[in-house]
Amino acid sequence: MLAEALTPGVNVPAPARVVGASPSSSKADAGLSQIDASAPFLALETVPPLAIAIELFRAFNEGGLKYGIIQDLASLQNGLAGRDDLDVLLDKHDYPVFCSIVSKLHGCRGVSLSCYDNVCAGREDWFLPDFSRGCYLHLDMHIGVRVGWEFRKRYPVFDYAAITRWESVCVDGVSIPVVSPEDEIRIAIARFAFRAWALPWRQWTTVGDGWRDQFARLPLPSGEQGLHVVEYSLGGERTASCRFLQSADGLVAHRRDLARLRRSIREMCGFTGRYGVADAGVHLARKTSYLALRFLQRLMPGRFPPKRRPAAGGIVVALIGPDGMGKSTQVDRLTRIFRWKFGCAQAYVGIGDGNGWWLRKALQSLVFPHRRRLKSLAQRDSNNSLSRNWSKGGVVAAALALWAVLIAFERYAVVKRAHRWATRGLIVICDRWPQALCRGYLDGPTIPPHLFSVPGLSVLARLEQRLYQKMAECRPQLTLHLVSDFAVSEQRKPGEIRKEAFDARLSLMAELRAKDKNIRTIDASAGIEAVGQELFRHIWLSL
Repeated sequence: MLAEALTPGVNVPAPARVVGASPSSSKADAGLSQIDASAPFLALETVPPLAIAIELFRAFNEGGLKYGIIQDLASLQNGLAGRDDLDVLLDKHDYPVFCSIVSKLHGCRGVSLSCYDNVCAGREDWFLPDFSRGCYLHLDMHIGVRVGWEFRKRYPVFDYAAITRWESVCVDGVSIPVVSPEDEIRIAIARFAFRAWALPWRQWTTVGDGWRDQFARLPLPSGEQGLHVVEYSLGGERTASCRFLQSADGLVAHRRDLARLRRSIREMCGFTGRYGVADAGVHLARKTSYLALRFLQRLMPGRFPPKRRPAAGGIVVALIGPDGMGKSTQVDRLTRIFRWKFGCAQAYVGIGDGNGWWLRKALQSLVFPHRRRLKSLAQRDSNNSLSRNWSKGGVVAAALALWAVLIAFERYAVVKRAHRWATRGLIVICDRWPQALCRGYLDGPTIPPHLFSVPGLSVLARLEQRLYQKMAECRPQLTLHLVSDFAVSEQRKPGEIRKEAFDARLSLMAELRAKDKNIRTIDASAGIEAVGQELFRHIWLSL
């Protein structure tokens, strides 16, 4: 029988278990150097922790914070490596110190809509960047653990003082408190009690696959017929117990015991009467809203606020540079990194292989093989009205002007959409950005100046110019210029661009930076990882 009261006790740390290696260890021992047989939650595969995780928990220990990791211990190494969440329980009196520490480490808090299941009082999402790897650590921070229905967690049952014993793991010389197996089972059972469901005539309910991992490392002593009992002391003389049975079919829990535990928790929190019906109704309404919103988000991306966004709101980031600088590669990479936990989207304002209007792409596939001949035909004899080819050249010139206006409208729509998405809380990373300073370069206007004097075409030329001026007024919150030598571009995309055109684009970018001192420059000659880390650092510090 396991019968330990859920009351504050003396925290007795267990001997530390080594997860990573200390800095003085050899490279061969850089991962999991020791594995305690009593700690099956430690993964056998070596996953190096993020440097920011070590720095964070060292700061917690030096600041004397009362904290500990309380659940999902099976994925502890993945959490420290930035591949999973870390559920941290913090004493509420240490919350100001916690905020001070994470702010010094450039931490960012995430906010979610109220209809999502992870929104409840006393819980916050915090993210800390690791600039050395170009990724971030996710802290699922709890002032107190609340239990209840999935979309109705309203009952605060566990706080830091309610944990009777903390163990510890040692990661690169830093001790990290983790909840003991006895306290972990109490938290898991209290959460499971509000999620379990069984037919009224059944005495036992099966612990589903989604919960078995949380019960896997719990050393429950076996009694007769494999029966286990967990007892709770819920304040005063109020107690509750829950029976579990390990059978051939798996782990099952007593249905009535779970019902009594739910009722006792509600009474401890001051809720008496038919609150179970109210909880179910609120849970159903919120889950329906959640499913409807998720469906609409997939049906119409960007039209609705994301599940999670930075507390300061969204941002529009533009990556600009000549061909061969790795813009598209970095946009895809950054979108994948930020989309792990935040609402993130990418936009393309060029006329290449990226996304675009189907009409423009269909016309482009037909016209592209003949583009040089059409341009020369439009420019030839444009000032000679008696020329034999004047009518043909004039028609082609008008067609090219209409084509330029179509591209301008498409880019204008992309620019406005990117800012709308950012207003809704998304991080929008744009491949290129239009400019109105120079024609023919860096996604600027394309109608030649001599067509301004041609009757009829001058209207289209002025319309294009006006659209680009409007786009110039909608600047991104962050503009990043990727610069390098022509040799780098030629090596990555041989024959894609001539040196004269490459140098013209670099000169235009320098002119743009002279007009806007907030534009930042990134050396694109480094490797993909190094450039991505630098881009990640600039974007994170702008959130």
